[in-house]
Amino acid sequence: MKRLSLNLILACTVILILFPYNEIRAVGALYVRPRFSTQQYQKMAIKNIDVNVSMQDQVSLTSVDQTFYNEMNTSVEAIYIFPLPENAMITRLVYWFNGKQYEATIRERQEAVADYNTKVRQWMDPALLEYLGNNLFKLSIVPVNALSEVRASITYVEMLNYDFGKVNYKFLLNTTQLSSKPIETVHLIVDAKSQNIFKYFKSPSHGNMIDTKINMLSNKHYTLEFGDENFTPDKDLEIQFETVRNEIQFTLLTYAPTVQDSMGTSLFYTLWATPPDSIANDKIIPKDIVFTADVSSSMEGERLQQVKSALNNFLALLNPNDRFNILTFGTFINKFKPDLVPATLNNINDAKNYVYQLYALGLTNIDQALVETLKLSYNTASSCNVVFLTDGQPTWGETRSDSIISHVSLLNKNSIRIFSFGVGEDVSKSLLTNLSAQNHGYAQFIKSDDSISTIVNNQFTRISKPVMKDIAISINGLRTWDQYPKTLSDLFWGSQIVQYGLYDNKGTFDVKLAGTILNQAVEYHQNIAFTDTSRQYRFVPRLWAKSKIDYLLDLIQVYGELPELVKQVTDLSLQFQILTPYSAFYVDPTKPTGVEKLGNSIPKNFSLMQNYPNPFNPETTIEYNLPAQARAYNVVIRIYNFLGQLVRELVNQEQSAGRYSIVWNGKDNSGHGLASGVYIYTIQAGEFRQAKKMVLMK
Repeated sequence: MKRLSLNLILACTVILILFPYNEIRAVGALYVRPRFSTQQYQKMAIKNIDVNVSMQDQVSLTSVDQTFYNEMNTSVEAIYIFPLPENAMITRLVYWFNGKQYEATIRERQEAVADYNTKVRQWMDPALLEYLGNNLFKLSIVPVNALSEVRASITYVEMLNYDFGKVNYKFLLNTTQLSSKPIETVHLIVDAKSQNIFKYFKSPSHGNMIDTKINMLSNKHYTLEFGDENFTPDKDLEIQFETVRNEIQFTLLTYAPTVQDSMGTSLFYTLWATPPDSIANDKIIPKDIVFTADVSSSMEGERLQQVKSALNNFLALLNPNDRFNILTFGTFINKFKPDLVPATLNNINDAKNYVYQLYALGLTNIDQALVETLKLSYNTASSCNVVFLTDGQPTWGETRSDSIISHVSLLNKNSIRIFSFGVGEDVSKSLLTNLSAQNHGYAQFIKSDDSISTIVNNQFTRISKPVMKDIAISINGLRTWDQYPKTLSDLFWGSQIVQYGLYDNKGTFDVKLAGTILNQAVEYHQNIAFTDTSRQYRFVPRLWAKSKIDYLLDLIQVYGELPELVKQVTDLSLQFQILTPYSAFYVDPTKPTGVEKLGNSIPKNFSLMQNYPNPFNPETTIEYNLPAQARAYNVVIRIYNFLGQLVRELVNQEQSAGRYSIVWNGKDNSGHGLASGVYIYTIQAGEFRQAKKMVLMK
């Protein structure tokens, strides 16, 4: 953010000093110290990790259940630090205290922090989950009793990365050095479904291990199970798959909210388009390409060597029909040649010598570097591209992100594509993302363990193939609005485009993807059914809301924390229960969610008990049992009147095996008291279904 609150800045500083990011490599690490002490935080032992992953096409929903053990003989304060994949968003936090289960709700951040601090002073047991930036999160728990367990369950959703036909999922399982002892049990289950046939479904990291089993239930349905005991993981679990495609393929997921969702009455959709698997080599097109690389002082050492490696890969991948140039910048701008030159052997060898002699010096003059890059003479009949690589933020010349982006837009009259590459953690992601998005390209961010040569090779492969540009998606007859992203990127081979939106009518409609390839207009059509009854993909509204929140946060990055922008982000965060820099998950044990876990004994069978008292007024208790046949169940408890009309949904959440109790106050979903009469209460948990009658008397 351009201007963040002082409290958030201090929180980030303290946490990152205490727990270096490169050490946080697992699903989560819990650090503890005695209450009111100034001792160094110590790592708490991880006892169990249970993970359930549900994949639908390219969207995954991951639930991580971790149990820790406080080995200290005193009560402690605990901080749970964990990273998530870059595109993931937390949607649910459940916390256990003294055998009871509590589910967190999203609160406005300052309000939640104030409430949390009050509870801490009262020696209560709140849990506060805050967003620290770079998809790093902190769960604060106070107190944790001596020689006792801590258990937390976090659920997150993400749109999986697609790259050259492959869809990749990574679970950050690596817990080396993050637990004081080996983990007693690790168990992970993945259930993956696709609307299209899988070419393959595999685990590059664990596929050949005896503790991993992959099952093909059908050509559109796979499962993976991994488990071990007394185990110290030393690598993350990766899954990779491809599906069959011939031409440009459309994939659609929709969701129709219920009253209980509190997401409004609009219908939500996620639509993505993917090009074919392969394009013949004879379709390779000539290109004009300029590599503009940051060689300011901050690039000294290993980073400069990375840049040189990227430049040498760039030169090795040029084709004889290409033209190229190299610009390097610090405080001042240097060029390999005054203008673009043909990719002849002599020019490439001269360029390699130019790269060899590069050294780091000066400040970061991003604006002037882009100006000089765009002044070159591009051949608009070919594919015109700029690869822009930097490791930092503008520190010389024009330093305001909005001014740099506006300046580039004014100069880029020939629609030259700008592909931004950010190296390290100090780059301005918003600047690079918007710079590329508004100039027909995209941004990528290179971490220390990424292969620059692979990234550069993939980039050249993409831009060497025909590209569909000036893209527009239209759905004839469907009433849509508030779609994101606001500008669709060009569609490159090996990549895809995604659109999130709202609609309010159902039917089968002609979806058209229009654009140009090599300056020729093209269209692709497919009839797709948009329904108003879908209840299966509850993550779709959150994907839309996350896309809108990201758009608003980009505006805040450019224009500052304008009250109307912050309010929109906060309102969306609260409505869709998405964690942002302006909100926090908060658990208050004095205000339980209503679902209580009764003791630690695990029943052998499913059962739904008769409510008591019955008849009742004004409230009654319903108890039910979930056996240890599965790690967790999606439990739904609903109440219907005698006409079969739904009047109340009491429970709709994931629960582990155990005995549970829930109280109903005789009111409907809107909070209105119901009339006397006979009501039916039902439970659905996995394959188990049962119903019983009860009587409300007034």
